[in-house]
Amino acid sequence: MARKNVQEERRNQILKALQRCLLSKPFNETSIKDIAKAAKVNHGVLHYYFKSKEDILLNFIDYIISSYRGMYQEWAAGQDMEGMSHQELLRRSLIFMNERITLNRDLSRIFVEIGEIASYHRKVRTKLRQAYMTWIDTFAGVARKAGLSEGESGRFSRALIAYYEGMSLFSVIMDREEFDAEGILSWFQDQVMAAMVR
Repeated sequence: MARKNVQEERRNQILKALQRCLLSKPFNETSIKDIAKAAKVNHGVLHYYFKSKEDILLNFIDYIISSYRGMYQEWAAGQDMEGMSHQELLRRSLIFMNERITLNRDLSRIFVEIGEIASYHRKVRTKLRQAYMTWIDTFAGVARKAGLSEGESGRFSRALIAYYEGMSLFSVIMDREEFDAEGILSWFQDQVMAAMVR
């Protein structure tokens, strides 16, 4: 069991190294040696854990989604649900999404890069689609609890994730002075909550 933990730790170390690399240069300019240097391991070690640079990227997408899903589940488990309406849970979930994901500029920069790769790389596109479906399913579940039907919750969560991805892109491209992302997200959240009460 300890050996498996060491291997998982080393894999995560390499995936975190890719994350640091993607914050300094594009994936196509990042070499295996760059990732190894950022991970503080010999580049041969990377080939023990991953087949290729592409394999590291595909596993990185899973790693990021798993990390943020775990963060959300931990956050949700820490919410005092007793007496909380489902609409309030949705409101708080939207705040979580705003603060921890959409306004995380580093995460946004990385997903802009991955999105570009996905536009011409089938395996990355498939993996990214799976990642988005995970978030869509998560928010559809919250929306169903908040009173939306099965069909409505699916459309709502797809629209919500698409909106947040657009906001994430804008937060990377636009200057903070000309684009008040926090204010826009807060306004949007108020509109969503008002529509849910109707």
